[in-house]
Amino acid sequence: MLGTLLGAAVLGVIITVMEDGDFPGWFPMVMCVLAASIPAFLLNSALPPHLFIVGSFVGALCATVAISFFCQMTVWRAFIASQIYFAFQLVLGLLLYFMLK
Repeated sequence: MLGTLLGAAVLGVIITVMEDGDFPGWFPMVMCVLAASIPAFLLNSALPPHLFIVGSFVGALCATVAISFFCQMTVWRAFIASQIYFAFQLVLGLLLYFMLK
């Protein structure tokens, strides 16, 4: 639950910066994070670990659709926002992996 709220906050900051200071709200951000995280988690649990990027890419595509719908952004801008969000998640995950290893 905390991870979803933190992800919604990060995605909200990304979209706020892209939209020049207009925060879309917590409900749309939580829905976008869930739309991104659930398919990525399901795909990553079914695929071998070295193909984790496939799950991230599918999650980013699902997040693009959700961001475009909930935030009324164009698909291209929503895709950029979702890529920034997943890049942040990837860097944070790798940082935690190497710190706790």
